[in-house]
Amino acid sequence: MFTIIIPTHDRPLLLTRTLESLIAQTCQDFKVVVVSDTPGYLPPYQHLAQLDKRFDYVLRSTGVPGPAASRNVGLALADSEYILFLDDDDTYRPDHLAKLKARLSQDQPELLFHDFQIQNEDRTAFPPKLLPGGQKVSIADVTFDSVYIRNRIPNSCIAYRRDVLQGVRNETDLIIYEDWDFLLAAMHGRTLVYFDTDGVVIHKSAATAPENMRRGNSRDDKIVEVMLQLYRKHPAPNMQTRLARQALMAGAGVALDLTNF
Repeated sequence: MFTIIIPTHDRPLLLTRTLESLIAQTCQDFKVVVVSDTPGYLPPYQHLAQLDKRFDYVLRSTGVPGPAASRNVGLALADSEYILFLDDDDTYRPDHLAKLKARLSQDQPELLFHDFQIQNEDRTAFPPKLLPGGQKVSIADVTFDSVYIRNRIPNSCIAYRRDVLQGVRNETDLIIYEDWDFLLAAMHGRTLVYFDTDGVVIHKSAATAPENMRRGNSRDDKIVEVMLQLYRKHPAPNMQTRLARQALMAGAGVALDLTNF
């Protein structure tokens, strides 16, 4: 039913927790592709072995570091009906895949998205210390058109039917928003469906923690530049969406002619 693609970067303990959440799933109709872009530690074979040979562990020694290229490697190996992406520090509730499978089996939607949980934590020790402030986040109000304006759907909260991703790959040159770019490319000519479930847990550490300062996570200076790049790459589906894009940029102090949107 599912191929779950997990890009990982030198976080073996967090990856172990992620794999434990997969081992605990009440639905085991999945395979896992873990793609690492660093050779600095041994894979968690003890946990992978519990997946009963339903896994691939790939050490990527060439190409651009980062999750985009790793996800592309995972896509090349994915052969299930639906493809899911999961970050190496996030987890699933035990019944998440069972609920997702039941919903997807009803009418085989092309792209299905859903709500999620946020869990704040302190990662200076392992296991991480849970902090107050966890919450369910509903994104039920997200629409097909609104994704063309800004993206509020986490990458781990989308189920992609495999045929939808034919020819779609992650852009490795983007500093930020590569997941948004990927979703927009997959949505072209497709239908986006909402499912009321929140079995994905997105674990968040302090904004100043080292893992949050690498790659594009601290590149707020690039937000407007990359958004405009994506606006040009993925034309708005209608005039209302173009106007909304223009208004959003104007609210950020960027006044541009409508032809830019």
